[in-house]
Amino acid sequence: MLLLFKLGGGTTTFIIAAAIIGFNFGGNFALFPAATADFFGNKTVGKNYGFIFFAYGIAGIVGPQIAGLFKDAAAGAETPAAWLTPFLIAGIACILGAIIILFIKPPKK
Repeated sequence: MLLLFKLGGGTTTFIIAAAIIGFNFGGNFALFPAATADFFGNKTVGKNYGFIFFAYGIAGIVGPQIAGLFKDAAAGAETPAAWLTPFLIAGIACILGAIIILFIKPPKK
């Protein structure tokens, strides 16, 4: 996310960046159920994965709306530079999420 703002400026780099994101996107549907099973156990994966997938869907709807609000609030909202703040926020959120994953522990049984 932190590099995409700069990479998206050119046609070729945008296509490459979009392809990398697209290829990784499909991995979420294999990774999320496995991570949910590892974290909560195989017996409750069906119940817990529903919450994970619901949150994933809500983020897919709400996230772009929030990014649009930040873009519209930026000075010079009609220029591509207005997207810098939403991309920075998303990039920092990705880094924070990765750090949280390093420290989180499965619930005790």
